[in-house]
Amino acid sequence: MKSFISALLAIILVFSLGAVASARLVGDVDSNGKTNSTDALKILQYSVGKTGVSLNPDYADVNGDKKVNSTDALIVLKISVGNYDGDLEVDDGFVTSYKAQIIDPVMSTGKYTFTTEVETNGETRSVTVMIRNNDMCVETGDGIKVIRMLYLDGKAYLVYPMDLVLTKGFYAESETEPDLNVGVPAKVTYIGSEKVKVGGVEYVCESYRHADGTVTEYYFKDGKWAMMGKPEDSDSELKKITGFKQGVDDSYFSLEGYKQIDLSSKA
Repeated sequence: MKSFISALLAIILVFSLGAVASARLVGDVDSNGKTNSTDALKILQYSVGKTGVSLNPDYADVNGDKKVNSTDALIVLKISVGNYDGDLEVDDGFVTSYKAQIIDPVMSTGKYTFTTEVETNGETRSVTVMIRNNDMCVETGDGIKVIRMLYLDGKAYLVYPMDLVLTKGFYAESETEPDLNVGVPAKVTYIGSEKVKVGGVEYVCESYRHADGTVTEYYFKDGKWAMMGKPEDSDSELKKITGFKQGVDDSYFSLEGYKQIDLSSKA
């Protein structure tokens, strides 16, 4: 049980990082989600050596010739008025926005449900996660025993719905208590996109850096969110996304009718 609770906590920590963030637009040198004449002016100012210009130099080289000059500013100006149809090459490879198109619109509603898979002790289990604004429900089971981890109003509970029992203070058993900010979007920066193969299957991977320096990678296949994680990290694994939709079942967030057992006194 202890190892499985730790696995559920890892799921919570990963998905509580969900945030509304669009992929970088070509020419959006100030990263405000728009490509306009302001970006063109900043590129031009930067190219002539004006100090105090706020932009990302890597983003300013929009034509990929390793230079930032008036040519880049002109391209951005054409983009801003919809008068440019050339192929743009940027240093970070091709730019995609699947997260902005598929994930963010659902997460921004504050109420969504997804199912994923977690492996513990060589066993793979399906896990359902529901986010309801500042509350979270994580459930798994094998048809015989169902376990629900609830995070309600800043308090955590372990619930056994088939037995109508809930425990409070279960962190004494798991030996770790996460600092959750459920429902509070994390600030992330788009790093780039690339095509990768996992198990012989090709995915589009978008990478985002969080304020604490950690990186989350989103994998997409055939226009759907397929996996997330960072496989090169020894303490992380790819998490397969088997379902993702807007809305939750509010009954899962109710503690009415449950017998409560307080484990905190046993710590």
